[in-house]
Amino acid sequence: MLATVVQKTIAPNQPLSWFEAFLVSSAVFVAALPVTAGLYLVKSAMGINLMAGPSPLHNLLYHFVV
Repeated sequence: MLATVVQKTIAPNQPLSWFEAFLVSSAVFVAALPVTAGLYLVKSAMGINLMAGPSPLHNLLYHFVV
């Protein structure tokens, strides 16, 4: 099911149904969480500070990387 939906998303030859659209957006959201945490870990390990003080994501993502 997911493979068919991804194929419809990448090369659309017919419109997505509401269920398929929610399925794609849910899968992207679930995949984005560990990617964001990983990028935060890399940024922190490299010592990159994008702004003064702690990052707005620090309190949220710090628990994932400790």
